[in-house]
Amino acid sequence: MASPVAAEWTRKRPPTDTATPPRDSTALVLADPAPHLARALEDSGHTVTRWHRILVPGQLCTPWPPPGLFGEAWVRMPRSSREAAMLLHAAAARVADGAGVHLYGANHEGIRSAARHFPPGTDGPRAVLIKRRCRVLVATRRLTPPHPDGLGSWEIRSPVSWGTGEREWTFYPGVFACGRLDPATALLIDCLPRIPAGARILDFGAGTGPVAAAALERAGREAEVVLLDTDATSLAAAARNVPGGTVVLGDGISAVTGPFDLIVSNPPIHAGRAQSLRTVEELARDAPGVLRPGGGLTLVAQRRLPVTRLLERSFSDVRAAGDGGPFRVWTARGRRRNPRPHRGRPDTGPTAA
Repeated sequence: MASPVAAEWTRKRPPTDTATPPRDSTALVLADPAPHLARALEDSGHTVTRWHRILVPGQLCTPWPPPGLFGEAWVRMPRSSREAAMLLHAAAARVADGAGVHLYGANHEGIRSAARHFPPGTDGPRAVLIKRRCRVLVATRRLTPPHPDGLGSWEIRSPVSWGTGEREWTFYPGVFACGRLDPATALLIDCLPRIPAGARILDFGAGTGPVAAAALERAGREAEVVLLDTDATSLAAAARNVPGGTVVLGDGISAVTGPFDLIVSNPPIHAGRAQSLRTVEELARDAPGVLRPGGGLTLVAQRRLPVTRLLERSFSDVRAAGDGGPFRVWTARGRRRNPRPHRGRPDTGPTAA
């Protein structure tokens, strides 16, 4: 509900509270997949630029927001406090002194304590609308924010290890498992199958690249690895972590060209707060079409999820390859001659606010 609440404030706010010079009716909206705020701004005469690090139809998707000077900036409350600070710095760097920098989100996302994330040099911030367990905060830029404008100034370096020696790894705020190797990924790496020399590997949902890096270690230098993800910022980290890989920004296997000898994946199973198996289902459905004869899919997910059933719709040989805590690794090989139909989406859980 946060985007509709921000849109409501935009439509009813007094002209004196816009903090936007009358000559500049441009607005930058960061990290909001919903259309409500952008539409409200356009209805009030603004030219709107929408940016998201995640692929969303109709939005610019790059590792860092676009350059330029805008009349006002809006930030949708992100998943982590460090990412909120990063995006608010980027927003403040893209407006002039005296312009408004807005942050909006739901209570369960941390918006009630989010005023501390605004950069030094912004006055306020103050809550201008509290409704439906959401808030809209606005501050006025007075000075250039302290962080240099660029993703590199937010780089996080942290050691990770998957059993072959510790290495420094690059992360950025908001990426999956920031600063660590998560247990599911560690289990997947432990259960990787034998990889022949010269193999072509696809890391589906690559994140910052640990599975791809481990696969390259096992396959040798002549192997090729493609890292596919919907998060442009994660792929910027992956490009640094796996310099021998090819990063591809895309939503689904249709974004890459086969064939592959092996597909590895720790696929996302959440859309916001809601659980969704859509990505797993689409991966199971589409993977056989880009695998070489004899190639296979190896993925990790929570054991309680119906992954076996989803894989058996498309593959003739599905096996559990390892268990660890709540997670299981599956391998799938052999394309079914008559694939079972994938009926609907096995999504569970409520829609996130």
